[in-house]
Amino acid sequence: MTDLHPIQVFFSSHHPLASKVQADFTGSAGNTVRVCIEAPQDLVHDPEMSSLHTGFATIVLDSIMGGAVMGSLEKLVPIATVGLSVNHLRRPSAGETIKGKAVCVSVHNSLAYVTGELLDKNEEPVAIATGTFMIGTRATSIRDRSEESRI
Repeated sequence: MTDLHPIQVFFSSHHPLASKVQADFTGSAGNTVRVCIEAPQDLVHDPEMSSLHTGFATIVLDSIMGGAVMGSLEKLVPIATVGLSVNHLRRPSAGETIKGKAVCVSVHNSLAYVTGELLDKNEEPVAIATGTFMIGTRATSIRDRSEESRI
């Protein structure tokens, strides 16, 4: 697994969406993450329109943007989303193929600045985002704390 981009390793084993979607990260390298995902039926918000909840686009963008930060680091350390602004232009439809791209634009001190977008098959934007991520966070992740609470 050492030849994989950090987002591929993270998404394949730890990410909550990993059991719901098949993500293809072909073309991801360094500070740029590219993904191709089929919008899952399980997250339909409006059955009549077969449209997904906007949370799908938000979590995909947050995930790939975090992956762009991880790919820009010389050594993997914990990161955390500090700020995320998502503009939802429309809701994806179940079964629709969505292409995403995230780029870590800059790192200054312990903050990374990232842009992201999700596009449909016609290259029309579904959602666009900007985000700020803290590098080298000290706290344990929510996932780690939830494991401890089960003991």
